[in-house]
Amino acid sequence: EKSPRKHKVPLTASEALKFFKNQLSTYEQSEILGYTELWFLGLEAKKLNVPSENFGASSFDDEHGSYMKVLHDHIAYRYEVLEMIGKGSFGQVAKCLDHKNNEFVALKIIRNKKRFHHQALVELKILEALRRKDKDNSHNVVHMKEFFYFRNHLCITFELLGINLYELMKNNSFQGFSLSIVRRFTLSVLKCLQMLYVEKIIHCDLKPVSTAPRSHRASLHDRAFARRRLNGISGLGSE
Repeated sequence: EKSPRKHKVPLTASEALKFFKNQLSTYEQSEILGYTELWFLGLEAKKLNVPSENFGASSFDDEHGSYMKVLHDHIAYRYEVLEMIGKGSFGQVAKCLDHKNNEFVALKIIRNKKRFHHQALVELKILEALRRKDKDNSHNVVHMKEFFYFRNHLCITFELLGINLYELMKNNSFQGFSLSIVRRFTLSVLKCLQMLYVEKIIHCDLKPVSTAPRSHRASLHDRAFARRRLNGISGLGSE
């Protein structure tokens, strides 16, 4: 039988098993049954082969609870892992191609540990609040796109920004910028901080690394937000 044309997406689980079963891992052959749409299968990747009978809650994790990523494999049968662009105590961030929307995104994969999962849930509430308050994308804060679970890891996707302010300064040999550019960046950051102040949100780790210039303005990102009144949770600082 001929395989479906490449542009024929999304696939159903039955279609994927019909045409590509031998290229899927044993675990994936059962995992895909839980998905109604399959946008990317990562067929060229060197997949982690975890037999279904040996599967546990941490079968795809390293000893620290971080997801063992594989370049050009899928995340949730939609995102293709292109490169790793960040890592912290919370987990890791990958640059991915979203095969559903045909766009690049930053995908944060939270460690499979209870305390990091709890912190990430608080972060999600804050990100939702910021998204509601900045619907027109005028307050210079990075926007969350979606969140979901994949192999016991909470995953959050964001718009993909360029290099951060520290990297930009480094590329400029730390010579500094013109006063007009500094003014634009400063006004952008202050506009964001003004919105955070109104919403009683504190950015706990404001620095060049968490500021991403774009089109002569700057956007704040990083998970180091604390909200003073968020369902009774108080004072969650940076890691």
